[in-house]
Amino acid sequence: MSLKNNVSDLVLEDKSLHLAKKIIIVDGMNGGGKNLLSSIISSLPNVEMWLAKPKIELICALYHLGHITLDASKNLINTWMDEEIYNQSMSRNINFKPSDISSVFHASRPFRYIKRLFKSPSEANESIKKKLPVLNLMTHVNTSYSKPLFEALGEHLIYIRVTRHPMSTYMLKHNKKWNEHWMRGDRHDDPIMYKTFDQNSKSIRIPFYAKNVKKTYLEGNSTDRTILLFDQWMRNSDDFIDNEKKSTKATILEIPFEKFVFKPDAYIKKIALLLGVTPDKVTNKIMRREGVPRISLTSDPKSKNFLKMGWIVKKNSFTLAENFAQGRAYAAETANPEALSLLDKLAEDYEERHNIIK
Repeated sequence: MSLKNNVSDLVLEDKSLHLAKKIIIVDGMNGGGKNLLSSIISSLPNVEMWLAKPKIELICALYHLGHITLDASKNLINTWMDEEIYNQSMSRNINFKPSDISSVFHASRPFRYIKRLFKSPSEANESIKKKLPVLNLMTHVNTSYSKPLFEALGEHLIYIRVTRHPMSTYMLKHNKKWNEHWMRGDRHDDPIMYKTFDQNSKSIRIPFYAKNVKKTYLEGNSTDRTILLFDQWMRNSDDFIDNEKKSTKATILEIPFEKFVFKPDAYIKKIALLLGVTPDKVTNKIMRREGVPRISLTSDPKSKNFLKMGWIVKKNSFTLAENFAQGRAYAAETANPEALSLLDKLAEDYEERHNIIK
């Protein structure tokens, strides 16, 4: 039962931010380049190491599905933001596991967090007030559900949506794996799942992303489902961003992956300007580590984490047109005609929106 219309007598005090003054949230599709951008942003002076925040996605999804009020969502988000900056300022709950991609040992300024281990809570609090550190958070395919974030954070929020062309072999393969995981229910970090019934009236769970297209989703194979979710994520996010830009006090940036990897400097300088900082030698070092700028989409540095995800390092440099043609050929091997047509239209609209010249 939806709670939105059943709590009119409940009054919540508006919980505003006290500690977290500037918050960067990078969102995008699975495999879309969020880690690349977030790592470089975290190298800017006064910006914290990036953190993935699935509980933000959870609260936004619960609001979208009608299971929590907007006021309650806003209060939780602002409470979490202040708690996060406070904890980071004394290295509480920081990931020190070396093998994790989100570990402090992959951060641009790791010794900062080692030193903070010895700070007292009062010292951490004073440091926050003096330095005004910038939170740097990451979410996954959350843009079209992110109204609570914009309502809660307002002018404190710099929202960066990383976009990526859907006609990519890597993106299709990577997201097919996620769809297969979700249908099997074999991971601890599944999104909210929606209970429904298949063609044989058997109870089945699907990700809530597919709730409005469940019939088509269940009838399709894993490639069809991937394309269908691309369509849901990209079009709904386009609509949300276009509407939100009309009224929000937050700053919104859309950064196409295909443009960023070739000419990253302009985007990084723009983000730095918004934060009132200047890229330094640490920023340049991390950009070199991440292999930007690149000569092609397939010329990124080797990474064990991304090789596990299905990324294949190619020796040849392909043009954008060749990359997209390879992606379409891969999709055409298994996608039904309706799904392939959907992918063609989605690719065409993506290129027009972001002025992608092949």
